[in-house]
Order: sequence, then C-alpha cells, then structure tokens
Amino acid sequence: MKHLADKKQCTGCTSCANSCPKCSITMVRNAEGFSFPEIDSGSCIDCGVCRSACPVLHGKKESRQNTIAYAAYTKNPKIRKESTSGGLFSELASEILNRGGAVYGAAYDENFRVVHQCIENSEALAALRGAKYAQSELGDCFSDIRKRLKNGQKVLFSGTPCQVAGLKAFLKKDDDNLFCVDLVCHGVPSPMVWESYVRYRAERDSDGLMPESVNLRCKDSGWSRYAYSVDFTYPCGVRYLRRNGEDEFMQMFVGDYVLRESCGNCPEKGYDRKSDITLGDFWGIWDIDPGMDDNKGTSLLLTHSEKGEKLFGLIKCRIQFKKVEAEEASRMNPAILMSVTHKKERQETLAAISSGGFQPLNIPDNERTDLKTKIKNKVKSLIRKVSKNQKQ
Repeated sequence: MKHLADKKQCTGCTSCANSCPKCSITMVRNAEGFSFPEIDSGSCIDCGVCRSACPVLHGKKESRQNTIAYAAYTKNPKIRKESTSGGLFSELASEILNRGGAVYGAAYDENFRVVHQCIENSEALAALRGAKYAQSELGDCFSDIRKRLKNGQKVLFSGTPCQVAGLKAFLKKDDDNLFCVDLVCHGVPSPMVWESYVRYRAERDSDGLMPESVNLRCKDSGWSRYAYSVDFTYPCGVRYLRRNGEDEFMQMFVGDYVLRESCGNCPEKGYDRKSDITLGDFWGIWDIDPGMDDNKGTSLLLTHSEKGEKLFGLIKCRIQFKKVEAEEASRMNPAILMSVTHKKERQETLAAISSGGFQPLNIPDNERTDLKTKIKNKVKSLIRKVSKNQKQ
C-alpha cells in the first residue's frame, strides 16, 4: 500500500481515508473480511497526509500519565442487566449526553453488521450497549467528530484501542471536549465471519428468518466466572440460548481463529494508552474482592488522564466502586498487556468461511473444552509471559 502501513500491521482504523484531501482512499474488504485502505492512483497527489495520519507509522509516544484502576458497577439494575459487565459505559455516556454532547459507539444495523453510530439522546443509548464481536465499520466518524469539536460540542468516542489511536492521529491534537474510551480488547474478529454466522444461525434456528435481537453477553445464566451466554431471539418466538463455550462463533473468537492479523502484534497494549479511560470485564474480581461480585457483572475501569479521572468522578454518585491496584486488574485480564497468538489454522479457517459460508470448527469431541477452561489456560500462559518479561 503506497505510503501506508504494511497489511500485517494495518489496523483498519480509517485515519488515512478520513485525512486524504482528495478523497483518494477508500476502505475495502479483503477475502478475509477485514477492511484495508486502497488508494486511487489517478487522483492521489502524493501529498503524504495519509502517512502522517497513520498511527502505526506515527508510532506510540511515551506518556507520563498514571493509570488508576477501579472495580465498579452501576446502581441502576436495568442498565447493568443490559450491559456487558457493570454498565459503566452507559453511565459515562449519559454524563456526556446530559451536557449536550454526542456519543459514538458500536451498534448493530438492520442486518446485524457492526457499525459505529453517533447518538445525541439517552433513548438511543441502548443500541450502543453490549458486546459486538466483530471489527466495526467507522465510515466518516472521525471527520464528523472533528466538525463537532470545532463547534465546541462535547464528544465521547468508544472503540478499540487501535480505533482510538486512529482518531487521535487523525485529529493531531487533543481537545478538552473529546473523551476517548477504549476496551480491554482480546482482538477483533472478521466481520465476514460474524455476518456469515448470523445467517448460519438464522438457517438453523428459524428457516432463514433473521433474528430480531442478538445478545452475545446474556446474563440469564450469570456473569461471574465467565458464566454468560449467547442469545439469538427471532420474531417467530424461537430463541437460541447457549453458554458461551458451547457457541460455535465464540469458540472461533476466543480460540483466536478469526482475528485480524495485526492483533497478533498490537501496538496499543499496556497501561500507557491514548485513551482517557479503559473499560472491560473485571475477571477475577471474585478472588480479589468477593464483595464486588454478585454475579450480575462488574466492570474494570482504568483512568489514564486527568480528563478521564474527572469524567469518572462525575458518575461516582451513581455507581458502586472500589479502587484496586493496576497489577490486580491485569492478573486475570492479560489482554490489557499481551497480544493474541493466532492459531495456525487461522488462514485455512477464514478461507473456508469466505468460500463456503460459516462452518463450525472441526474439533473432535474428546478435545473440546468449555470456554472457562480455555480462558483459564490462556490466562495462566499469558501471566507466565508477563512475569518473564517483567523479570527481563
């Protein structure tokens, strides 16, 4: 890609496409279902703006910010039930909306593709709640955010760490009205795989009728110790409900079979982040502080900047929280610090789905383990790697 990062490193953040003064760059899906920038050589004037806007090429600057870690959950039971973990995103977003701001986050469109949307009222906030396990389409979000900031409007942007890095590289400078929230990101699955899975489920569950709702983090089965379920509900009244480790898409996602190639060497890992706040599930809270775990979802919240700490301070009256050590927070959340290791069958799996539609992993029954066991084994392995790196 002329001027741009190698495809093995490109995160698909859209900063280059939004920055091009001639609109010569478009984001195009490859065979694996991931979007990459393509340059129209006929209109490109070789100005180099795209290169300067690339967070991968621009590099990660050192920061003197201090990370502060919390375990927390909202006191609003409805919001907490509908949220991935403790409902902290909704509380942060509501604070910005109540001040006349705009909030950007991932939502499903009418075909359950994952797209970033902008909302400006609390009634629309429900669409941004919950986990969406596919890389979202950002479109022209970055350009729109810049316009809002120039008009003095407050903006909260929620996305993966690489999307936040892309937004910051696009804007070039920080803005007091911009609040960036990233995620404890395991890695981003292929949108092609996710969309194929939705069709696969529809064929098997309701004769091809698309679902009316999807919840990949249903808490009807609980939350603590990875007890959540996958829930597809259809207009005909049929409901597909499976524990996460039994679901065929979750096996691919958590097993690292269908993630973007750049996720294997993510430049945004660690406590030194470009975001103001990081959110995630507080896995392991049941051991660290059992009083903060009632099996309804507990969030891990990290603040990285004074701006992030101030925003968190504004919602403290509406949440239950406790300050913890950052090392405790990462003990069972190694994705904060470590990149994934792709399965050797990654390319084969993606190629098969691209050519023939979604198909479950070919794993013998005697080799299958539930998601809890897989996560525990992965956590143990990653903790050993972190400890080894720290000693070195």
